[in-house]
Amino acid sequence: MENAFKNEDLEILIATMNRNSLDFLNQLFPFASYTGFRLLIVNQTDENCLLHSDYPNVRVINSFERGLSKSRNLALQNALGKIVLIADDDVIYPENFQQKIIQAYNNNTEASIICFRTQTKEGKLYSKYPAEGKELNSRKLNKILSIEVTANREALQAKNCVYNEWFGLGAKFEDAETLYFLRRAFYSGLKLFFCPETIVVHESYSSSDEVASDRLIYAKMAGFYKRFGFGAYYYLLKYMFFLIRKNYTPLAQIKSKFLVGLRGIKDYKFLLNTKADKVYE
Repeated sequence: MENAFKNEDLEILIATMNRNSLDFLNQLFPFASYTGFRLLIVNQTDENCLLHSDYPNVRVINSFERGLSKSRNLALQNALGKIVLIADDDVIYPENFQQKIIQAYNNNTEASIICFRTQTKEGKLYSKYPAEGKELNSRKLNKILSIEVTANREALQAKNCVYNEWFGLGAKFEDAETLYFLRRAFYSGLKLFFCPETIVVHESYSSSDEVASDRLIYAKMAGFYKRFGFGAYYYLLKYMFFLIRKNYTPLAQIKSKFLVGLRGIKDYKFLLNTKADKVYE
């Protein structure tokens, strides 16, 4: 292919906090030196804990804002790689992950976003993935982890695909930033694909697994109102039954959990009324 992507076209966008040393990168790349990869690190911190890099391939932005989606957007705004990989600071990359990503884009030339698989530290797949590569529709985006997402940077910028800064860790609604990023890309007309290759290793648990936490219920119900309008009240009831059926929370706590969900819906409705979320639609 005359215009095929190459390994050096990949840039890894890493979100981290309160770092003043690059040493944490050693655990991300146990098979090679991190200086051999193109990295852009967004370090959300304060003026007393700054991160610096003397390596031309490792760029650093020290940001004094808070919120994972803000970190992701700042990285996308400043990225230079033709292909970008969304990353956190607690993952491990296996050997040849870079080649798998580049090959997937060369094999799927229409793809603007390609999502991959995650393996747990126990050697198992993180979740149940399709057996074969396929194009993704809006109903297949819910379970995709942020660390599984790669994108053609120019395609994202052409459609102004950014993260919704009301959602994600450190935001008002601390969940589902990846889902709304992918939905924005899909409804912008971009092609999203799944590739059945494993590119990253992570703990078998993530922050989105706290299904009974007030934080997640509040955010999830706000998201349901964002997607389904008044149907969110139905999904709130359904979610309460789910928590009871799976024994995720005692029956005595269901009322308080229900009220948390109602507050999430109410607070998101307020955002709609003030048009505060429209910039991310």
